[in-house]
Amino acid sequence: MARPDLSSSTQFFLPHMITVRFTKQDLARFSAASRDRNPLHISEDYARTTPYAEPVVFGVLSLLAGLGHLSTRHGRQLQHLSVEFRNPLSLDVPYRLDIIESSTDNARVKLYDTTRLMMTATFAFMPGQGNSESRRFSETSCATEPEDRKKDSLLPGTRVTGTYAPYTEAFAQVVDRWELEGKGASLHQLAAMMWASYVVGMHLPGKRAVFWRLTLDFHDVEPPGQEPFSYDATVEDLDERYDLLRCRGTLSAGSLPYATAHMSAFVRQDSPRSSLRRISDLLPESEQLKEKRALIIGGSRGLGAAIAQALISQGCSVLLSYQQSTAEAEQLRASVGDRSTQLELVQGDAADIEWCLSLRDMILSRYGGLDLLVCNASPPIRPLAFEPEKFTQFQDFLTKSLALVSAPMSTFLGLLAHQAGWSIILSSSYVKELPAAFAHYVTAKCALEGLVNWAAVQYPTVRHRIVRPPKLLTDQTNTTVGRQGAMDVEQVAASIVRQICQPHQPAAVQIMETF
Repeated sequence: MARPDLSSSTQFFLPHMITVRFTKQDLARFSAASRDRNPLHISEDYARTTPYAEPVVFGVLSLLAGLGHLSTRHGRQLQHLSVEFRNPLSLDVPYRLDIIESSTDNARVKLYDTTRLMMTATFAFMPGQGNSESRRFSETSCATEPEDRKKDSLLPGTRVTGTYAPYTEAFAQVVDRWELEGKGASLHQLAAMMWASYVVGMHLPGKRAVFWRLTLDFHDVEPPGQEPFSYDATVEDLDERYDLLRCRGTLSAGSLPYATAHMSAFVRQDSPRSSLRRISDLLPESEQLKEKRALIIGGSRGLGAAIAQALISQGCSVLLSYQQSTAEAEQLRASVGDRSTQLELVQGDAADIEWCLSLRDMILSRYGGLDLLVCNASPPIRPLAFEPEKFTQFQDFLTKSLALVSAPMSTFLGLLAHQAGWSIILSSSYVKELPAAFAHYVTAKCALEGLVNWAAVQYPTVRHRIVRPPKLLTDQTNTTVGRQGAMDVEQVAASIVRQICQPHQPAAVQIMETF
């Protein structure tokens, strides 16, 4: 259905709602057009090690999507915009776009994931008729790799300058994809929005950026035609409480300022890595588990990696399974130093029963048995509304969560029973806290605890443990808010292995909640 034309009317318009999705191709086009090559948006391997676990949509791309769904505005020119990127956007998710156009001079868009506000933007227009513009921009030298600036290199006064122009071919594709012409923003103003993404994602702060807020004010200056803009951006402030960087930038046409930007972005900290030294402080090294062999499902990062280090520190031989994080698994091997011969890496999908069976055959043929099974793997844990629109995602999370534990348990419990071994299943304190945005996670963990209780009856010689840690400092909680009150993974890992080392442990189900 054609969008209304507001060019000849000043009446007030009722809100209207639209569904918007972003695809991998959308991200690739925007990255090419804007020259923003931040890996958080375009690299699955990199994004996997962040709190978001998958590439997230460029904030400015969501802004352009909102602008493109406004009504036609002939005779109007964008004067000011303000946008907040409240929450990260995922690929292939249907988002609801609410549009309120109170007049030809003002518009507001809000992007929702069911009831969760993801992005909000306001646009202010003024009477004016933009000159005829070419979609072609001259080529200019822009950064091709994002800077990796930590907080100590983002002091007030830190400055970047250069020239900027979007990449012509991809720019035209973005304009067409989101139907951006005729919506009150000139092509050069669209380029200015992309420039803000480029500055934040490539320079200030660069690779560690999570864009939070942008305001753009456009001046009554002729755009530079096909020639590149020049720009100057400076750090104003870094709020240490929130790791929030504030910058001011000017985009110029020749010697005159074309647009002024105020940009705020969070500066992500390094991903936490478990420390063998820290574990040794909590649990002195020994050879108590020298004759034991453990299999850890999901052990390349986070708590799984810390459990592997703790077991190895007690002399245990560890088979560590991982699906995709090869670099992190190799880093873990290196972290145990002279004990690296105790660690064997096995790559595969633990939710695949055929893979589990082949691994069991290998363990039996090489080692003759298994003493410990640790099930730590989980799908990415993100907030998910318990709403009909999210039913498919809810079911998918449950299916994957259960498979990552039930496939290994069904495969290896028989071996553990023969050795009077240990089955250790990672649950969460959320099963008691019941946070509103994690019904899917709570349901999965409660179901898995039920499976453990059943297994304790059917395999009475196995020592079954349910571990309910509180919020832990891992990749998934490595945000400004997430780090607050998070427990170190080494503390939980040391507690688990300390209990394994204690003699005469009962086979009945025990729940570990104190660390």
